[in-house]
Amino acid sequence: MTQLTPTTPDSSHDAAVPAPAGHPPRTSLRTVLASVDRPFLALDATVRLPTAMFPLGILLYVASLTGSYGLGGLAVAALSIGGGVGGPLVGIASDRFGQRPVALAATALQVLALGTVLALHGTEPLTVTVALVAVVGLANPQAGAMARSRWSVLARRAPGGRPGAGPGPGAGHDHRGFVSSAMAFEGAVDETMFVVGPVLVSTLAALGSPTLGLVVALVLAAVTQTGFGLHPSALPGRVRTDGSVAEHRAPLPTAYVVALLVATGSVGLVFGATSTGVAARMALAGTDELTGPVYALMGIGSAVTGLLTTRLPRGFVLELRIAVAGLLLVLAGLLAASVSAPVPLALANLLLGVALAPALVTSYALADRVAPPGRGTTMMTALATANVVGVAAGSAVAGRLVDGPGPGAALLVDAVAGALVLGAGLAALALGRRSTTHG
Repeated sequence: MTQLTPTTPDSSHDAAVPAPAGHPPRTSLRTVLASVDRPFLALDATVRLPTAMFPLGILLYVASLTGSYGLGGLAVAALSIGGGVGGPLVGIASDRFGQRPVALAATALQVLALGTVLALHGTEPLTVTVALVAVVGLANPQAGAMARSRWSVLARRAPGGRPGAGPGPGAGHDHRGFVSSAMAFEGAVDETMFVVGPVLVSTLAALGSPTLGLVVALVLAAVTQTGFGLHPSALPGRVRTDGSVAEHRAPLPTAYVVALLVATGSVGLVFGATSTGVAARMALAGTDELTGPVYALMGIGSAVTGLLTTRLPRGFVLELRIAVAGLLLVLAGLLAASVSAPVPLALANLLLGVALAPALVTSYALADRVAPPGRGTTMMTALATANVVGVAAGSAVAGRLVDGPGPGAALLVDAVAGALVLGAGLAALALGRRSTTHG
């Protein structure tokens, strides 16, 4: 069996990661955020907004041109395929050549492709639009993954060290605790942006047109992604940990990483299916203006819970958190599919958000531990790609279901995704125990 090895042990006796009985020591979120500068935090938050706007924005744009949610879903599927192909390539290139040139080149290509789609405005055959949208996904610079790898490297620096962003975590910091809190922050940012993005693009579409939503996404991509690429924290190629962190590693099966990929991808399915399903449900009820507020409650639940994950009991095994989150997603998804009034649907969205955060945050924290040396961005990009592909796939599948059985069937995708998260968590738990026992 192919083996992957963790890179972040903080003592030789605790290096078999992830041990199911363990939990990283807590490091305050304030300490983590104080280790970087404010421009980094601002860019870190806003740089994900365009990516979060693209799936629903493209679906609404193509649907407005063709009159079919199904064809809009086809375009989003192309976005998903492009992201699935390009994400790993961007991660590998970033680890080899450095984040800055890769981020800038990817952004330029992405802006050019989306700009061409808007300039043609449906005058070209649909196949051309679909191909260009695939390039938009292919050229995603994977800023979220780059940010997570920057936090991981910062946590390994000697006291006072910095990747060009801040003073570093300081003397006596604990790597795992620091990374755990950083991943909680990143998870909250991800979840917030993946809610704000669809809300923003749907609001712009309702107030102006679907074209306006994509134009705003294009401008945000050009500005924020370029700024993020140019920020001093951008990692050079072939980053290695320094001697302050022990390099003892224990083997871990690749299947464990696959379980994490399934978990993050399934979380993306929930985001994509919910944004499309809620929009269709509200449109059918003649309450389009409530789409944003109803969907936004999922962001509130996920953001708050994401920040609180570091407060969970240390005995609450990390992999088990993913499984429990999956079970909650199943229940919340069934509720969302069975109701149509705005208030109960809003409650279902809130419950979905509460369940999403532990799955996403914990998956990234565990991924940091199993990333091979010098492949941090690649590992984080793999999970981020799975999440983005899940969002696009969820939107595409939900769009098809809206055209067929209706919004209720589209929202039922949430329950299916929850079952996948549950299975992934249980699989990771079993694999982690097996690695600890026999590794």
